[in-house]
Amino acid sequence: MPLASIKFAPGFDKQSTSYGAEGKWIDGENVRFRYGQPEKIGGWIDLTNDLLIGAVRDQHGWTSLDGTRHLALGTDKKLYLYVEGAIVDITPIRATQANLTNPFVTTSGSPIVTVTDAGHGAGPGDFVTFSNADAVGGLDMNAEFEITAVASSSVYTVTHSSNASSGATGGGSSTVDVDYQISVGPETNIYGYGWGISAWQGTPATVVTDQLNEALDATETGVDVDDGSVFAANDYILVDQEIMKVSSVSTNTLTVIRGLSNLTDTTSVSAIGSHDNVAHADNSVVTILLDVSSGLSFTAWNEASSTSETVLESRYWVFENFGEDLLALASNNSLFLWDKSAGQTSRATLASDNAPTASRHLILSTPDRHIILMGTETTIGTASTQDDLFLRFSSQEDFTDWSPTSINTAGSFRIQDGSKIVTTVRSRGSILIWTDTSMHSLQFIGAPFVFGLTQLAANCGAVSAHCAVDINGVTYWMSQQAFYMFDGSVKKMPCTVQDYVFDDFSITQQQLVYAGINTDFNEVTWFYASEDASFIDRSVSYNYLENVWYTNSLARSTWLDRGVYQLPYATEYEATSLGTTPTVLGLTDGASRIYVHEEGNNNRSNPLEAFIQSGDFDIEDGEQMLSVSRFIPDFKNQKGSADVLLSFKDYNSITNETTLNGTITNSATSITITDSTQFPASGVALIGTELITFSANNISTGVLTVTDRGANGTTAAAHTDNKKVTNYSNVRINLSTVTPTITKVDTRGRGRQGNIVISSNAVNDNWRFGTLRLDVKPDGGR
Repeated sequence: MPLASIKFAPGFDKQSTSYGAEGKWIDGENVRFRYGQPEKIGGWIDLTNDLLIGAVRDQHGWTSLDGTRHLALGTDKKLYLYVEGAIVDITPIRATQANLTNPFVTTSGSPIVTVTDAGHGAGPGDFVTFSNADAVGGLDMNAEFEITAVASSSVYTVTHSSNASSGATGGGSSTVDVDYQISVGPETNIYGYGWGISAWQGTPATVVTDQLNEALDATETGVDVDDGSVFAANDYILVDQEIMKVSSVSTNTLTVIRGLSNLTDTTSVSAIGSHDNVAHADNSVVTILLDVSSGLSFTAWNEASSTSETVLESRYWVFENFGEDLLALASNNSLFLWDKSAGQTSRATLASDNAPTASRHLILSTPDRHIILMGTETTIGTASTQDDLFLRFSSQEDFTDWSPTSINTAGSFRIQDGSKIVTTVRSRGSILIWTDTSMHSLQFIGAPFVFGLTQLAANCGAVSAHCAVDINGVTYWMSQQAFYMFDGSVKKMPCTVQDYVFDDFSITQQQLVYAGINTDFNEVTWFYASEDASFIDRSVSYNYLENVWYTNSLARSTWLDRGVYQLPYATEYEATSLGTTPTVLGLTDGASRIYVHEEGNNNRSNPLEAFIQSGDFDIEDGEQMLSVSRFIPDFKNQKGSADVLLSFKDYNSITNETTLNGTITNSATSITITDSTQFPASGVALIGTELITFSANNISTGVLTVTDRGANGTTAAAHTDNKKVTNYSNVRINLSTVTPTITKVDTRGRGRQGNIVISSNAVNDNWRFGTLRLDVKPDGGR
């Protein structure tokens, strides 16, 4: 018989069943589509060995008149500038204190230093720098610290890198200078209204908080925290929404009683609902509800409480360059300016005393050059008047002049549709503005009105400050349940992976969504957090020239297209890593790496695993069983090897699918899946490109007992939560390794339907796949 040619349409189809997606691709990792064919994506390398403190929320590149390239990066904790190989901390200073007299108290054998500064205005996690201080208790305090805990409006603690050699009360000299950087923002979004937005309905004037220094399971009673000195026996604490009572404290480990319902319980009562014993992630906030040493307590249940000051949104930044200088806005904060003429190492400062002090977004209109602040104050300088739908524009070419007069062009508008302005983009000679429900156009029309505001559409709001991009006059953005585009009219985009994205999308963390353009590959990619994730862990890409969609687990918190730099730059957040620049004592976990993308074929110096899987296809139409004896490889630009997993089955319904319930290592001897009721008592499962055999299936817990990892010649690998798991127990499998010199592969397969998985996981592997051709012949009807 002639060779049977099996062709697949480009893109992923995750809307259909496996058999309904015949002739299509249904899954993959680290692949893209070009010229209608799948290929492995480009790799990435570190831009620098330095780790930035915090999670990068935006980056912006520009070139000065002398040709120097600049890259601004804003994290939830700091503001950085990268200039031709050097990273500088340019975080603005919020307040200074000169000639503070003997503010330090040390305890022999402890790294904790208590600092007294009346009206310091700092919170836990803020950064402070001391200078001109004498040694105290054997400790050099001339350094930058992260504030560990705040005891009161005049007292806080920091953690040194060494233990004090002696106790000292009131040390440091009478000339200690103190610089407080702008307050840090939340690293994740906090979701909650009414009950639970504050702990137990009430908030005292001073809240004492710390962080977990480990991940905590639902039964563990030894709780590791960053600073055990702020806790004492009989304190009641809150971790997420679980109440615990501290029985004893040993250095930074608290022994606790769990399962409490209120602040009078002394033994576990098996609390249920939101206060039940649950697992908690590393770095979860630990709040003291009842502090026996100070008497601090939250108000009792059902008593009147103060208005919560909990910030729901994570800290994000928005950047614009004003000529050679940088304008930087931290969300719900002031407008800052980094002045190039002041030198590369100079810090950003307040752009103007006349500018609003609380705004949500920033954009510069062109060519008229008005600075526009969105979601800003109705009364300039009064943060309490911040209106999330109000926008102000400065006078032309002047970011210091914001109050409208007869001789300037400053002004304001208020948008009516929605509850808050979310993002803005320049496009088609105007500024597009999105609220959480609608889209508007702001266009420069000249005197006397300066700008005209027009609503373009409703029910198409944006999810985050960086979820929209413009490409050649066409704008693309992510909404709460769909993707949209604007090319003169607003259109909902057909999407073949829509359910996969939005059925497992974290509404709580939607503010983290970041859209990036990869011009060389005609891609728009949205990086987002899946439903149970606290940080970005997935991405979805749209090839706007070929009109195809595909997904990935590439976790990037920001993305910068090539332009200022020859290749794209991206950042990744590592919640358990420590930042390395600048040097900060007492620093807590959470750091970001900067990558150069489309460089080589690897994940830094490690292999970059890539695979793609087809939907089930009929080998030939009809009831007859067919035998496959060989296939013809069709690869282009191949380097190294690629594994081809061909599987054959009698009926498509035997390969049921579910997802992993939790991450697993490459040596795990049991795996938990979301639903194992459709899996046999023993058999084979496919996760990614790994085949795993199991000998037992507990359908009540979803736990499969593993007998062999990397079965049938596949490679054992670690797998992330929610990854697809397919029942391959009744599938006939043939795995082959294809190199550039192989022209045909002999195989043995029998069935009505087939499936192909192409993968690679070695250093420098690269490939593009074309058409599958099989040598088939009849093999009976049963």
